[in-house]
Amino acid sequence: MDVISLAELVEFVVAVPGQHNLTGSLEDFARLLREESLSSLDSACPGAFAFLVFHPAADGPVGDYVRRGTLASDTGPRVLAFFTLDPDAVASPPFPYVPGVRVNTEVHVAYEVTRALFAPHTPPALPGVVLVGQLSGTHDAIYVPLGDLPDEDGVRSRLRSVFTLAGQALEGPAGREGFADRTAKALLAQGVPCRRSGRRSIGEWLAGAYHLLARHGLELMTVLGGTLAGRN
Repeated sequence: MDVISLAELVEFVVAVPGQHNLTGSLEDFARLLREESLSSLDSACPGAFAFLVFHPAADGPVGDYVRRGTLASDTGPRVLAFFTLDPDAVASPPFPYVPGVRVNTEVHVAYEVTRALFAPHTPPALPGVVLVGQLSGTHDAIYVPLGDLPDEDGVRSRLRSVFTLAGQALEGPAGREGFADRTAKALLAQGVPCRRSGRRSIGEWLAGAYHLLARHGLELMTVLGGTLAGRN
């Protein structure tokens, strides 16, 4: 499957004069991950954003699903999904932007990304998928667990339902306004468990996630296709 990193996607969408072919350093990305840049990414990808959170080795059904290569078709045109696949990364530095959060050195960094989203409250059961209606501004995120599913087919079935409901939540004149309310209501109506993070800056959380992953040589990736069809 053809993939592109979040850093490359932001650079492409924002197209800041004189800043093409960035080095990938934290400083370079921080310059692009401003509120206006996130707004540009929201406009360029007019749908919801999903972040698959899992340990590629320990969470076999989810890892197998991602490697199968159907993610772009499963998300459809209204959801852009990100993931990371390195099985060896464990978190050691504290997660930025969340004072007081201690990192367990035996925990995969992708887990810490989700735990930071829910801090200081008890983190949700992992693995799972995080859904947000947009990256700019302060919003609720929706978390759907995937750890109760026995195999790749179960993961695919649930994610297809989740992505479909998330896309439907964007329909109508309200668009992204009230995305979390409509998505959570639709998920619960279908018997899909979910949890809300509470309102927070999605951009700050995303920047913290990028910094933590980058320290371990990881990047958030997404698949070309679906909502990115024709952009490569």
